Amino acid sequence: MDNAEVAPPLEQRLSKTGFAAKTWQFIRGILPSLGWIVLYFVLQILCTAVLITAGVGGGSLSGAANGDTKGVAVLWGLVVSAIIQIGLLVLYLKKHDRYHRIGLDSFGNMSFGRTVSLAFALVLTAMIANYLYATFVIPGIGMQADMAKMLAEIPRTPLNIGLGFFAIAVAAPVVEELLFRGLLQNALARFIPIWGAILLSSLVFAAVHGQPYAIPGLMSLSIAFGYLYHRTGSLRTNIILHMLNNAAALLLTQSMV
Repeated sequence: MDNAEVAPPLEQRLSKTGFAAKTWQFIRGILPSLGWIVLYFVLQILCTAVLITAGVGGGSLSGAANGDTKGVAVLWGLVVSAIIQIGLLVLYLKKHDRYHRIGLDSFGNMSFGRTVSLAFALVLTAMIANYLYATFVIPGIGMQADMAKMLAEIPRTPLNIGLGFFAIAVAAPVVEELLFRGLLQNALARFIPIWGAILLSSLVFAAVHGQPYAIPGLMSLSIAFGYLYHRTGSLRTNIILHMLNNAAALLLTQSMV
C-alpha cells in the first residue's frame, strides 16, 4: 500500500482536464485563421517562384535564392497570389453567415463623423509613434527601404505602375484586414480579452512582414486598425482606411525611388 501510486484528488483532476480542454479548444479556435495566413504567404512564394521560373522579369530561381529576385516577378507574384487568396476567402466567408459576422456588410455602429474622428486620432497616434521609433530607436534605417528597393527594380511602365498600386494599395489591405482583423482578431477574442486579441493579432501581423526592426512600427499601426475595428464592428471601414494608408505610403516610397 505504501508504494502504491496515489491518485490526485478529483478536483485537481477535473481542473487539469479543464485546462487541457480549454487549451485544445483555443488551438482549434485559432487554427483556421492561422491556416489562412500561412496559405497567403505560401501562395506568394509559389506564385513568385513559378513566375521567376517562367522568366518573368528576367529572374531565376538560383538568383532568387541569393536575394537577387527581379521586382517584376515579385510584383506579379503579389498580384496573382492576392487574387487567388481573395477568391478563396470569398467562398469561405459566404458560408455560415461569416460575411455578416465579421462586419463586411456594413459601416458599423458608429456615426460617420465619430468614425472619421476616431480613425484620424488612431492613425495620427500610430504615425507619431512610428516617427519617434524611427528617429530615436532605429535612426538611419529607412522603414520603407525594402519596398523602395523592390520598386526601384521595376520598370516604370503604365502596366507596372497600375499593378503596383493594385498590389499594395488595394489587394494587400483587403487580404490583410480579412486575415488579421476579420479572422484572427475575432478568433482570439473568443478566448482572451479584446485588448489581448488586438495585441496578439498585431504582433502576428507585424512579424509576418519579415522585417524585425519594423515590428514596433507595424504593430502600432495594426493596433490602431484593431481598436478601430473593435469600436465600429465594421471590417469594411478598416479596409478603406488601410487602403488610404497604403496608398499614402506608396506615394511616399515612390518619391524615394
